Amino acid sequence: MENKFTGKFFLIIGPSGVGKGSIISAIKEEWKTKNFVFPITATTRKPRKGEIDNKDYIFLTKNEFESGLQQEQFIEHAIVHNVNYYGLPKKEVFDALKKGKNVIRELDIQGLWNLKKIIPKENLFSIFVMPPSIASLEARIRNRSTLPEEEIARRLETAKEEILNAKECNAIITSHDAKLREAIIETKNIILLELEKNK
Repeated sequence: MENKFTGKFFLIIGPSGVGKGSIISAIKEEWKTKNFVFPITATTRKPRKGEIDNKDYIFLTKNEFESGLQQEQFIEHAIVHNVNYYGLPKKEVFDALKKGKNVIRELDIQGLWNLKKIIPKENLFSIFVMPPSIASLEARIRNRSTLPEEEIARRLETAKEEILNAKECNAIITSHDAKLREAIIETKNIILLELEKNK
């Protein structure tokens, strides 16, 4: 393989609403001084109030994004709600892994399958964040947003499919309601143990 990676790519995977973003945000805050990279998503959607380019997202025009697709500049991408592109730029991730840095990133199962094709097995480690139940996940989604019923139903169906594929990941944790701190600690411990094993 042309890419010689010495760092490790840790993927945090799980259904929408399970707390992946909160886990990563906490780890990012606590591990500021460690050898970790938290790559930013590129998107064609307009910035929301307070969002900063190259900090919250990399904001691109549709033409810029599609040009990047043609040049294979993204590890994975998706069109959300048939409107906006979202994708993970390849350069930041590959540069970090080549320098021996470790990357932490939220992704879906489809993204994991894509990554398995382009990143060696020894440089990839995936952690699936499981909800305690579908009912608790539905309650979380309803409590934190005002999504229409059809969107909630779609997310729950997607969640069921993702849970069926959880065994594709290297590790599985459960993010219990009101116990996010435990999920954060467990995720950190899994990452540190894996890095220790690879020394």
